[in-house]
Amino acid sequence: MNFAEVGMAMLKLLMVDDEQWVRERFSERIPWSDAGFTFLGAASGAEEAIRMIERDMPHLLLTDITMPNMNGLELAGYVRKRWPKIRIVILTAYSEFEYAQQAIGLGVDNYLIKLAQTPEQILDACRKVAEEIEQEMDIDQKLEMRRKLEWEKEWSRKREWTEQLVDEAGNVPVRTIPGEWFDGLEHTSYTAGLTIGWSAAVGSMQEELSKEELIQLQKQVSEVLEERLDQRTIGEGCQMVMLPIQQSRLHMLFGSRQPLNIFHMNQLALIVLETLKVFKLMRCFIHVSPIRELGKQPLTGKQIAAALCEGLDGLAAYFYNSESAIINKQAIAFRLLDAELNREWISSVVKALQRENAEGFQESVSVMTKLYDPPIHPVDLLRLTRQMFQPELVKLPSSVIKRLSGIDRLETWADYCGWWAETTHAIHEWMNNRFHPPAALRREVQLMCRYIREHYKEDVQASELSELIQMHPSYAGQMFKQEVGENISEYLNRVRMEKAGELLERTTMKIYEVSGAVGISDYRYFCKLFKSSTGYTPTQYKNKQV
Repeated sequence: MNFAEVGMAMLKLLMVDDEQWVRERFSERIPWSDAGFTFLGAASGAEEAIRMIERDMPHLLLTDITMPNMNGLELAGYVRKRWPKIRIVILTAYSEFEYAQQAIGLGVDNYLIKLAQTPEQILDACRKVAEEIEQEMDIDQKLEMRRKLEWEKEWSRKREWTEQLVDEAGNVPVRTIPGEWFDGLEHTSYTAGLTIGWSAAVGSMQEELSKEELIQLQKQVSEVLEERLDQRTIGEGCQMVMLPIQQSRLHMLFGSRQPLNIFHMNQLALIVLETLKVFKLMRCFIHVSPIRELGKQPLTGKQIAAALCEGLDGLAAYFYNSESAIINKQAIAFRLLDAELNREWISSVVKALQRENAEGFQESVSVMTKLYDPPIHPVDLLRLTRQMFQPELVKLPSSVIKRLSGIDRLETWADYCGWWAETTHAIHEWMNNRFHPPAALRREVQLMCRYIREHYKEDVQASELSELIQMHPSYAGQMFKQEVGENISEYLNRVRMEKAGELLERTTMKIYEVSGAVGISDYRYFCKLFKSSTGYTPTQYKNKQV
């Protein structure tokens, strides 16, 4: 039996890099399954990587070298000592021999210059590691991997099926219900359900889990519950199926030919809460659905869809009242949002961001934390919040873009208000630092910013800046955008427009003279750029100062 037969996709891979754009590139653009790996996620530093390994140990670790606090070589040494079976590949922007020599001394499996490698070359390096792992495995290990692979495939099919059910509001033919999942439930007389939700505690590492990591956590929650809730626990004659919903929800559908007991369902909810305490720093909450009698009619896709939607709506009540982790009914009547009012709110926020008006932004978003009474359905509230930040219309800083991914993970009103407070603070900081990059930037980026400000009159090229900091041009450009929030040419033009504004205000220079003084020979292009930056033509701006 070779490794391909048992499914190489079950090998687990974790990467570590402190650059967000690198993490996104490796997580989204490389088909890891082609090399036989499941991508567990990307850690932003060594400490986070260690916590992730403690939760789910990978077969292969890809790590950058240059990171704050503990660098990649130190992490490799720590992992090699604590988890000697984990294979390690170093990915770095540096090609110095001393780094490679240290990596070899630590016993890493490969050393790659990340921007010099194509995705296929990176996958080839990982395939070689997979082949070495295969040779070390015995038959029992390979059989266990095959079992896990089949479970993973079935779980993915369940996810797709439940998403289709919810999206289509149950308009799925009865024949589409997979009999292997609902064996014993198809002709049940009574049904009930527990819909389970969870979220990371505020400030915990789990708040920043990627989509892949959230799905992996959902699988782990399911496995723990299936192991705990045996036949004796759920009751004789009762059947159960576990269905994944979204990224952090599970629906446990129970069916029986005998009447079900609501007291027993509440007891099961308590058992679930107690069982899930093994996941530290995670808050869990459960909606207990009413017991329904089906009679002699077979269970249909529409009935399952209704149960899923009922459970999701039931969990929505927890958003505004998180004092009790068990919700027996939806006691909240949610109000609908006015479409015209929504457009006005979104428009005012977008305009404030485009004009970099901190006061206007604060005034526009202040209404969002006052929508508590009467409450809005959390799904509608979070959708409206996402629509207020539109990267295609506004150049948002990475600190804010990163926060947008967390909107759908807000599970309580307190979390929501806290999110707005932190996001507003990040927006204000961004606006205050637009023309004066903070000292917290990486040293290489500070050098590039300083060089641009000193040489803005010249034809500054990215190749000059990359040579200045001795980095690959592509890597230097990506790092600059990640740190500053705009690319090199955008920053150069912003500095030029800043200087042009000063000259128009403080001198009697003609507009074409100002254009040349800031390094732009094309007068028409200068006028277009200036208006795009300030909202005024150079003439209007100059007359405004008089």
